[in-house]
Amino acid sequence: MKEKNGALCGVVLAAGAGSRLGYPNELGGKPMVMAAGRPLVDHALAKLAAAGLSDVALVVNPSNRPIIEAHVADGRAFGLHITYVVQQEPLGIAHALGLCEDFAAGRHVLLLLVDNLFQADIRAAVAAYAARAEQGASQAEIFLVRVPNPEDYGVAVLAGEQISALVEKPPSFISDLAVIGLYLYPPTAFGLIRELAPSARGELEITDLNSLFLQAGLLSYQKLYGWWLDVGTEERLAQAERLLAE
Repeated sequence: MKEKNGALCGVVLAAGAGSRLGYPNELGGKPMVMAAGRPLVDHALAKLAAAGLSDVALVVNPSNRPIIEAHVADGRAFGLHITYVVQQEPLGIAHALGLCEDFAAGRHVLLLLVDNLFQADIRAAVAAYAARAEQGASQAEIFLVRVPNPEDYGVAVLAGEQISALVEKPPSFISDLAVIGLYLYPPTAFGLIRELAPSARGELEITDLNSLFLQAGLLSYQKLYGWWLDVGTEERLAQAERLLAE
C-alpha cells in the first residue's frame, strides 16, 4: 500500500488495560472500550487514516493481542496496513515506542495513545511535518490543548512562542496547555530512548524523551482547538460519549 506521507508511519499504543472501565485484557483492554458505538482503537485508526497515513503499528500486550487482532485484522477495513508489536510488560510509553524501531525502518513516526480522543483535524499539521521529514528535518513535535484542570496532566510552559519547560502534573498553576497523547518524532528518537533511565515507577517516560528534544532545541509544538479527552475514567468516558454524539 503506497504511503501518502511517505516519510511518516504511525504507531498506536494499544497495550493498556481497561479494567477501571470494565475491559480487562481478556476483553481487549482499553483499546476495546466502547465510545459512541465504536471501540477506542477504531477512533484512533480512523484519525491516522484521515491524516494521510497508511502504514501503522499497533502496540498490544500478550493478553489483549488476540482480541485486538481479531477485530482490526490487517487494517484493510480502515484503509491501513497494520503491523502488530507486542509489549510484554507495561514499561512505559517511550518503551513501547522503542519497540517499533524495526517497523519504522528509518521513517519519522506519528505516535497516538489509543485512549486520547480529540476534535481537531490534524491533516494539515501532519502533512506539513511529513513534508519537513522528506527534507530530513530532525525536530520532534508535540500537540497542546488548553484545559481547565492542568494539574491533572503534563503541561508545556511557553516563553513567548518557544517551549521553556515540560512539567508533569504541576501542583500550582504554571500553564494550562496540556501535552496530549499525540506526538511526531524523527528517527533519532529511538537512539534517545535507549539513553533513558526508568522513572520512579519503573517506566521509560515519554516526557523524558520530549525533554531531551527540548534540551537540544529540537522540540516544536502545535496548538489544537476543540475538545480533547484522555479516556481513563467512567466520567471521561461518559463525556466522550456525549461529545462524539454531537
